[in-house]
Amino acid sequence: MRRTLRYSDEAIDDLSAIRRWQTLPGAGDAALRRLRSVRAAISNLLRAPCRHPAAERHGLRQMTVAGHHVVYPVVPDTGRSADSGDVFVVRVFGPGQLRDGMAAED
Repeated sequence: MRRTLRYSDEAIDDLSAIRRWQTLPGAGDAALRRLRSVRAAISNLLRAPCRHPAAERHGLRQMTVAGHHVVYPVVPDTGRSADSGDVFVVRVFGPGQLRDGMAAED
């Protein structure tokens, strides 16, 4: 099954903010590795979207990587990665960031 990976406007803004933060002068190599690991983990959701547990909000799952929380629904979510559907990244929260504006709709 071929899945698609899409991003909400908020998730795109979140990733842009993370990139800006992690690439500030003096952030160092560790910051760039964290940024790369977040991006790679999101891409890997296409292979196993149901690997991660349900999030606080119904219909959403949450993956934690490098201190960041990626929140997404899988449509349809059968509970099995082998036959589940598309991934829609709703938000990407940084460590300690408030989790406002989460919804399972797209």
